[in-house]
Amino acid sequence: MTIKRRLHITNVLVLVIPITMALLMNGVIFLISPYEMGKYQYETLNAHIIIVGLLSPLVVAITIPLTNMFLTRFVIKKITDPIDMLSYGVHQIRDGNLSYRIEYAGNDEFTSICADFNEMAWRLNEMVMEQQKDEANRKELIAGISHDLRTPLTSIKAYVEGLEKGVASTPETQRSYLDTIGTKTAEMEHIINQLFLFSKLDLEGFPLILERVDLSLTLQTLVGDIAEEYQEKGLSIALGVTQDTIEVDIDRQQFRNALINVIENSLKYKVKEQGALVISCSTTDSYATISLTDDGPGVPEDTLDKLFNVFYRVDASRSSKEGSGLGLAITAKMLEAMGGQVQAQNVAEGGLSILINLPSKKGAVA
Repeated sequence: MTIKRRLHITNVLVLVIPITMALLMNGVIFLISPYEMGKYQYETLNAHIIIVGLLSPLVVAITIPLTNMFLTRFVIKKITDPIDMLSYGVHQIRDGNLSYRIEYAGNDEFTSICADFNEMAWRLNEMVMEQQKDEANRKELIAGISHDLRTPLTSIKAYVEGLEKGVASTPETQRSYLDTIGTKTAEMEHIINQLFLFSKLDLEGFPLILERVDLSLTLQTLVGDIAEEYQEKGLSIALGVTQDTIEVDIDRQQFRNALINVIENSLKYKVKEQGALVISCSTTDSYATISLTDDGPGVPEDTLDKLFNVFYRVDASRSSKEGSGLGLAITAKMLEAMGGQVQAQNVAEGGLSILINLPSKKGAVA
């Protein structure tokens, strides 16, 4: 019963109960009055009327406050108990106990209020956990950038000192030292550029030029452009099953960069002398799915959803690999900016598959 209905009933009872009590009293008085020859004696009846006239207001006057006090306590208890529960819950949230939930069994206006309180507590808990996760990611980002910049910087410092101290005494050695310094400088520049790109994507300030393209044709072009280069690096790239025409809206250059990041990850962690990667795509009524499946070692199942976190590496051996650790994180951010999603799954026969979902479109290809 709602509190509003309970108050209405209480207001009615405050009037009905005293009046009913007065009427019952009047009936009792008349019933016990003397009765002779089927008629009331005039004097006795007159006396009883006087008694009733005096007692009825007295009964009503006594019954009304007693009834009001009883019913008021009954209604107030139904209000104060939930308020006390809410007050206690607020104090729990204030003191940092964001897991506290109110268990309210009533069915009145406080039911929705308690449900809203629990949802608020849940949302606050999610926000705090997300902030803690962001803080951990920022710390990991700083630690990762420091680590990945320190390695080439140490090499540059060592080779510069070698040139200054005359260790490189021949022109050939000096040229080799300078080439190494140039390579390490390029590595640092690449790390800084990736960090800048990730920061722009994280702040949603990176401009994308979306255009409708034939995804099958785009993948064919990509594989044709890079297959020979990666073959020499030790990774064979092949185009798997694709449909004739799959239309999506993407930024051509950034989509290409996102796929290159995935390919570089497969190259980095291959376990065979000549690794293999197959790129396929398919479509449903709503989404186009691109899969990049390699024959590498795969990853533990409980780490699949963490691969796209900033600087996340599955184990210590992977932490020792060269690279900024930002590639897959940038890929995820880039695809999200295009309206897509990315996820990873292990392949039953061995290897890792990166699945990219993009909204499929209908219409003419640009």
